[in-house]
Amino acid sequence: MEFVKFNKLWFLLILIAGIFSFLYLYYTLFPGNIPHDVYKYFSPAEIAKAQKYHKINRLIYISSFMAKALFLIWFTFGTGSLLFLRYTEKVSCGKYYLNVFLYFMALWLILRLISLPFSLISHFVQVEWGFSVQTMASWWSDYFKSTLLDFIFSSIGVLLLFIFLNKWPLTWWIAAFFFLTVVMFAQIYIYPNFIAPMFNKFTPIKDLKIINMVQEISRNAGIKIDKIQEMDASKRTTLANAYFYGFGSTSKIVLYDTLLKNYPDDEIKAVIAHEAGHWKENHVLKSLFIGTIGLFIGLYLLNIFIHSSITIHPNIKITPAVLSVIYLFILLINFDTNPIQNYISRQMEKQADLLSVEFLHSKEPVIKLQIDLAKRSLLDVSPPPFIEWFSYSHPSTMHRIELIEKAK
Repeated sequence: MEFVKFNKLWFLLILIAGIFSFLYLYYTLFPGNIPHDVYKYFSPAEIAKAQKYHKINRLIYISSFMAKALFLIWFTFGTGSLLFLRYTEKVSCGKYYLNVFLYFMALWLILRLISLPFSLISHFVQVEWGFSVQTMASWWSDYFKSTLLDFIFSSIGVLLLFIFLNKWPLTWWIAAFFFLTVVMFAQIYIYPNFIAPMFNKFTPIKDLKIINMVQEISRNAGIKIDKIQEMDASKRTTLANAYFYGFGSTSKIVLYDTLLKNYPDDEIKAVIAHEAGHWKENHVLKSLFIGTIGLFIGLYLLNIFIHSSITIHPNIKITPAVLSVIYLFILLINFDTNPIQNYISRQMEKQADLLSVEFLHSKEPVIKLQIDLAKRSLLDVSPPPFIEWFSYSHPSTMHRIELIEKAK
């Protein structure tokens, strides 16, 4: 087998990741001054505490990414992949798909082991700061369940990938695009009905007070919100949250029990109004369509990277070492396109915020919610502009408050 070729395309992808990593690390360590307007809503002590908390989490995040990236760069372009392949070929005794599976399993396991310490540290941080109530037994149970699911789905994906690559070496990515698009839409049904219940209990909300809120917001929004559920988040966290999921007949709003138990009625109503905004605008469906465009472009680029990095011979099955190329490409392209993905998400969140004001006919509860969430969850209310641009899926608290204050 030949070494995987390092070329200008890889240099560009790695260079962008390197620049973003440096800037992310720099602004994590040196966040700069806090705008004066922030002190209108938050005390210096609250701001300092939140900054300390997020500094720790950001260092964990960027360290985890860099550890995986450095390993995969060394493994892919150094001798690691070649030595690995020789070993799996020997163990598989010339059986091609067994060789593929062994190579995948070993690489997948190594990447899991690299990520594990950072996941554990993150859990300990959440416990120390009072946001996680999980025991280690509960945490390990979740970890092994999610790991098993990832292994099963990844194994199936890898098998299909190599079937596509060997059958259509030039156009495999088109077949992969149609298959993954079907999977993306199917998960709208599969995730809430089979995956999510493995980790949490979901029950229809029967509290008349909440039902009346939903009915009022439904009328104001001009939509029919007929599915709203409570999730038993309190068995893992003290943090409050909510989310909108699905489209059409699968649409539903999920509220954390921590939100329902610990927040005042007007703020709960503001949360429901925000999620109703996502419902009104079909944000899940729009995200799926945008995702399919990103998937098409990503697979097209991956095909270019594969063919420019590995020599593919006619009538000879492609080497399992292509997996290291794919893992590295996915890691880098997801990191490098973070700003694009998060920009799209922030625009949808802004739209939902403005609609929540419209549905409630009031700005006060929406602003009050943002302040309360920030204080209870230790949100970095005014992060460095680069950090927000690069990694925030929601606008920062101060930007949300400013947007809401300007709403008509």
